[in-house]
Parts: sequence; structure tokens; C-alpha cells
Amino acid sequence: MEASAWLDHARHQMAQGHLHGAVESLRQALADEPDDAEAHALLAIVLHDLRRIHAAAHESALALRLAPDSMLAHRAAAHVAVGQRRVGEARGHLDILLAEGPADPDTLRLQAWLLRLEGDDAGARKVLETAREHDPEDVLVLIALGRLHRDRGDYGAAAACAGDALRLEPESAAAHALQGSIALAKGDEARAREHALEALRNDPLDEEALRVLCGLKARRNPFLGLWWRYNVWIGTFGTRAILVLLGAFVAYRLGLIGVGSGTGALALQVAWLALCVYTWVGPSMFRKSIERELEAVALDEKF
Repeated sequence: MEASAWLDHARHQMAQGHLHGAVESLRQALADEPDDAEAHALLAIVLHDLRRIHAAAHESALALRLAPDSMLAHRAAAHVAVGQRRVGEARGHLDILLAEGPADPDTLRLQAWLLRLEGDDAGARKVLETAREHDPEDVLVLIALGRLHRDRGDYGAAAACAGDALRLEPESAAAHALQGSIALAKGDEARAREHALEALRNDPLDEEALRVLCGLKARRNPFLGLWWRYNVWIGTFGTRAILVLLGAFVAYRLGLIGVGSGTGALALQVAWLALCVYTWVGPSMFRKSIERELEAVALDEKF
């Protein structure tokens, strides 16, 4: 195929969430056209989504150097800057993008991502709804909106977005993974497993789908199961979670005052310390279980 055909194929793979396949397609395009700024910009976005941060930054810098006026190059640079929490730099690129195309769904999705990073979920939702109005069939916007609803605990709205995305792209790994994560949060293990496996058939290394499978394992594990449920619950508070944790600490201190000194105070202190350790080691154990899944080449259908 020619470079342009590889680029079109990569865009389709990105829309479906097939990021690893998109990387290979873009490498093929760059083998034919090494100075293609569009290919470098798309590769930067995909590499960042695969958490290959340094490589993504290198590719976005190349794209901007090759085509300083390219909106796609600015989008890639903004994407990488948001991912690296360089808010000021991200806003600079976003201002350029919004001035050029204020109704562009990709730009609005990126703006929503930055707003979520800043803790403004309400603003992010408004931006994503605007993007959806401009293009009701943009699968990536639907997935982003679904993830926002899911993270806020609105599973009905999240499932509706995921369902719309799947009707538009039945093979979208990201949409299946989103639907699986919603089902898992609602306790529907069979449906969660079904969607996770479907996502992994389309993208064997989709991390959110693997996280769903690990979540299923965690629910059956007496030690991790309680932490997993707590993590889902605390996650619904978003940036307000810090207030919940602060309230728990205040309750603990008041409890100490209430029981006074002696055995009661010691027991409460030990319980609080155990809770802190539990919530500290739980994420590490869960992350390791995901990494073990990522090392697997194939999935056992009897999982």
C-alpha cells in the first residue's frame, strides 16, 4: 500500500481502539514517507495512548518541526502535553486548535480531557455534549463521554454512550472495554467478561479490558475484593474524594478522643493503620495483576 493508504488504515484502527495495529500501519507509512508530518503526529497520539511517553514526545516534536502550521501537529503536541500534565503548554496548542476549528470533535474531546485533568467534570461534560451535537457519530467522543459518566457513577448514561459507540463501530475494542467496565461496576460479571473478551479479540493488549478481567478476579479474591469495591465507590466522588478521605481522618481522630487512652485507643490506632496499609498495597497488587495479563500472548477462553 501507499503511504496515504496506510494513514487511512491507521485512522480507522485508532477509531476502533486498535492502537497496536495503528502503530504498525503508521510505521509502514513512515517507511515510505519518512518526513510525513501527519504520520508523525498520528504516531505521537497513538504512542501516548500506549503510555510510551518519551517516544510520543519525540514524534510530536518531529511533526511540529516538519509542519509548524499543521493543526494535526498541534493536536498531537497538545495531546502529549495534557498527558504529561503540562497544562500551560497544552492550553497554548488548544487555543490554536480552537481558533482554527471551534467545532472540531477531536479538539473538543482534547479540551474535555484537559478540563477533567483540572477537576472540572461539569465543564468537560458540557464540551463533550457540544462535540456530540456537532458529530453524533463520533465514536471517540461517545467513549469519552461514556467514561466520564461511568467515573461519576451514572452507569445508565455511560452504558447508553457505549451502546451508541458499538452500534457505530461493532468491533471497537475501547467501546467493548467501556461496556465491560460498566457491567463490572454494576456487578454483572457475565456481561463484563463477555465484553472484555470481545475487546481483547480486537485488541489483545487493551489495558481497560485487561483491567476488567483483573477486576473479575479481584471480586473473587477475599483480600482484593473489598479493596476493589472500595476503589469503585471512592472513584464516583471524583475530585471530591479528598473530602471523603479527610472526613474519615477527622472521624478517626474524634474516635480516639471518644475512647480515651488504653486498649480501645490502641485497637482503633491499629485498625486505622491496617486500613491505610490495605489501601496502599491494594492498588499495587491490582496493577501487578494487570501487568501479568499484559505479558500473556493469548487468553484462555475458559477464564
